[in-house]
Amino acid sequence: MLKHEYFGEIIVDNWNMFFQKEKLSIPYFEESIKVNLMEYDEDFEPIEEMPNEQVLNAYADTLKKFLADIDNIILDIQEAAFNRYVRVYAKYYEKPFEVIFENQKIKKDEANEFHQPLNIDTKEKHFEYMNSILEKIVISNNQTIVIPLCYDIDEEHGLEIKIRNNKVVKVGGIGETTYE
Repeated sequence: MLKHEYFGEIIVDNWNMFFQKEKLSIPYFEESIKVNLMEYDEDFEPIEEMPNEQVLNAYADTLKKFLADIDNIILDIQEAAFNRYVRVYAKYYEKPFEVIFENQKIKKDEANEFHQPLNIDTKEKHFEYMNSILEKIVISNNQTIVIPLCYDIDEEHGLEIKIRNNKVVKVGGIGETTYE
C-alpha cells in the first residue's frame, strides 16, 4: 500500500490497476468516481508497477489544475461533444426515430411508432445526455485526463473525452481517444 500527500491511500484492484482509495466528486457530474493512477507507456499500454512519487506528483498537479479550471473545461467539453453530436448523431435524432434501446432519457411511446425529435440544438441541452461519468477517470502522462461518460444518445459506444493541458483534444466513443 502506498500513501500520497494529495491522493491519500492508493489501492490496487483485481486487475492490477492503481486507484485513489477515496472517490472523487467532479462538479457538473452526478456520481463520485474512482481516479485511475496507472502509468502508461508510449503505446498507452499500462505499466503494471506502482507509479513512483514523481509520477504521482505530476498526476496530482494535473488533477488540481483540472479541478481549479473546471468551469472553463466544462464549456470546452460541452462545445466539443455537441459538435460531435451534430456531426455524427443529429441526422438520426433530429427527426422522428424508432427507439431500439430505451434508457433513462429516451423511451418508447407505445402510442406512437416513432419517438419525437430530441430537439438538441444547444450544447447545454446536449450535456443533459452525458452528465454521468462511467466509474472512473484516467490521469495519464503529459497532463492528460480521459473521462469516459455514460451517453444516453449512444449507450453502446458511450462517449469519451480526452483533455490535455485543460483543453479537449479528442471526443469519441469509449476507447477511441486513447492514441491521440
